[in-house]
Amino acid sequence: MPQHQVTLMEPVLSYNNSSNGNGNNIEYDIISWFEYVSQNAGSIQSQILSLILKQNNGVEYLKKWLGNYDIQEMEACALESLFTSVVPLASHADFEPFIQRIADGDTAPLLTQQPITTLSLSSGTTEGRQKFVPFTRHSAQTTLQIFTLASAYRSRVYPVREGGKVLEFIYSSNTFKTKGGLTVGTATTHCYASEEFRNNKQHKSYMVAALKK
Repeated sequence: MPQHQVTLMEPVLSYNNSSNGNGNNIEYDIISWFEYVSQNAGSIQSQILSLILKQNNGVEYLKKWLGNYDIQEMEACALESLFTSVVPLASHADFEPFIQRIADGDTAPLLTQQPITTLSLSSGTTEGRQKFVPFTRHSAQTTLQIFTLASAYRSRVYPVREGGKVLEFIYSSNTFKTKGGLTVGTATTHCYASEEFRNNKQHKSYMVAALKK
């Protein structure tokens, strides 16, 4: 299988535009991509870490540990070694002061160079409350890709007979605004309200094909 180039700013999954109309080629591309990166998890994770750090170089959170290094010129394996040796393990509590500043309207690059478009709510709670998770355009893309990948596997394991139909319920939640004007809601709610979902015909045509085939 040819190697896959992993990027963060563009959708990770690739699609075959020569689909025969029932989603089969798209399904193959998604599943083959996932199985490839799963078999090469160590290498892919090293690439992804390098991309994350280089694209978010200079954000306030990372300056404390990486501010004195020219990480743009470092190879992925060297950057991984540096990151694991100088940047400590963190919990949500370590990010919470930055997230609160974002919620209050601070638009400086605190955690990511990409603008924070919304705040997602965690599915679990801590001390009885859900946590805020920053959500960017890339977050919307990857969330939609996860849904599409899940649909591909469901379609393969539970195929629908010719002419059959599947009824799918998608649940979303109410949203609210923070002091700084950011919309807060679940990841699913943000995904289906996103520009990526509304405008990406390949995602939507695949989901329809998967339901109808």
